[in-house]
Amino acid sequence: MTAKIDISSTALEKGLDLAKSFLDKLILPSVEETGLLLKDNVTLWKFKNQVRMLTKAKQYCEMNRISPKTISLKLLCPLLDNAALEEDEILQDKWSILLSNLVDSEQNIENHVFPYILGQISTNEFLFLEKVLFDKKERIIKLNHELKEFRINRHQIEGNLKTKIKSLEEEIDLKKKGAKPLEKSGIWELQKTKSGVEWELSSLGYKEGRIIRNIKEPQVIPELELREFELSNLIRLGLIKSTQETTANSQTLEIPLDPVEYNSRHNYVNVDLDIDIESNIKHLLTELGVLFMDACTEKNEKTTPKKV
Repeated sequence: MTAKIDISSTALEKGLDLAKSFLDKLILPSVEETGLLLKDNVTLWKFKNQVRMLTKAKQYCEMNRISPKTISLKLLCPLLDNAALEEDEILQDKWSILLSNLVDSEQNIENHVFPYILGQISTNEFLFLEKVLFDKKERIIKLNHELKEFRINRHQIEGNLKTKIKSLEEEIDLKKKGAKPLEKSGIWELQKTKSGVEWELSSLGYKEGRIIRNIKEPQVIPELELREFELSNLIRLGLIKSTQETTANSQTLEIPLDPVEYNSRHNYVNVDLDIDIESNIKHLLTELGVLFMDACTEKNEKTTPKKV
């Protein structure tokens, strides 16, 4: 026999009171203030968050002399909807900054995925990415400075090395002419020094390329500072990617031999054993991660490294 459900007004009122009482234990501020069970009050609460976000965005535009442009409703509506539900003050601020950058005609940012990503990450994850991006930009600034100094001084460095090589050659020639048998080791040391300077001179051409490669390589993140589910979330959103580097090393064993029996001048033989394979997993900040974090960074705080 089917039980009857009491849908009288009194029963519904009691159910509403029980639901409010339960929700009061789950959220702050109280249900009475937010009105989560009442559509009008929910709309008002979201509207207040939107007004707060829009007011801050307007202030950022004024502070950074941004003349706002129009953006598509496809981009604006998800941003307003997600920002309206944000309760964390730090992330509320990031919504305002994101909007101010999206409406900046000079930056020409119009990526529809950014509001979705910001609505999917926690404060801790955002602050972690912020630190990673700061470290990346600091590294690039230092490398750009190193590259600039190298390019300025390269001609002088080459001249000094060539002069040193010539001086060593002259010293070696003089020693060879009047060298006694016991002095030959000194000549060898000079030749060794000369070879080192010649290698330094030839490697100058590779140094510039090495610095440029270091500038362009992705930023490695300190994943141990994240909890596993946070790392998984950032990978899911495409802000971080994992790469695996594999190296193989063979182990060599020297086995002594009987030189008479094997008619060999050597008293050992080399035997290659099993190859050891080592794998190293690194996590890197993606290009999307850089673009997203830049879009959530206030314009006057952006540090844009010079192009190489």
